[in-house]
Amino acid sequence: MPQKKVKVLVLRAAGINCDAEMVEAWEKAGAEVDLRHINEIAGPHANTRLDDYAILGVPGGFAYGDYLGAGKLVANEIIYRLKEPFQRFVESGRPVLGVCNGFQILAKTGLFGDVTLLPNESGKFECRWITMQNTGSNSVFLRGIEQIYLPIAHGEGRVAFGTDVKAEVSLKYCGPDGDTAASYPWNPNGSVQNAGGISSPSGTVFGLMPHPERFISAYQHPHWTRQKIKEVEGAGLKFFTNAVEYVSNEI
Repeated sequence: MPQKKVKVLVLRAAGINCDAEMVEAWEKAGAEVDLRHINEIAGPHANTRLDDYAILGVPGGFAYGDYLGAGKLVANEIIYRLKEPFQRFVESGRPVLGVCNGFQILAKTGLFGDVTLLPNESGKFECRWITMQNTGSNSVFLRGIEQIYLPIAHGEGRVAFGTDVKAEVSLKYCGPDGDTAASYPWNPNGSVQNAGGISSPSGTVFGLMPHPERFISAYQHPHWTRQKIKEVEGAGLKFFTNAVEYVSNEI
């Protein structure tokens, strides 16, 4: 009897624009994916239960035009309209991935404690590829990943920590030689500790500014012809296959 596919919920709202890429990434990782507007999950007209899914993905974009702050309005909807199901989901150990604006949304729910994302120190929108180094994190998303090259596209990606942080830095921006203390342009936004991605202590919740869903095929690499890259899969796909395998084998 064939094994049932892992069910993934990809959340969307007005202004989120990386949802299609994230859906494709989860599908390519072998999951069954539903794309749902937040109004379908929370509020008086909800017709979808978060409890019915094994993984939650929150994509990038500019949710609600970033009014009141990047990710703030969707974060408020989660806090005030989806609090109990969301807490249940996280506490059950089911994986949650927030990418770019999705990371901003997760951070502003308070999920990572006293963590926020500020405008880039460069004062401009950074759109290019960067390298990150795994710090030895226990994140389920980073299994088998030591260093990774991914695209970025953000204006507010500078990670800042307060006094009550409930997360660890799992990926650090680094230079070509792997130096995780390298400054701009290798650290594209001025993040404290060169933080490019952070995870919950459990390793099941992960947020990052770079876009793994934009590198699920080797043909998306900017130098795939020049470097004669022979792999078919892009390195970013590993984030998604890791989470699907974790649910299949360990939950």
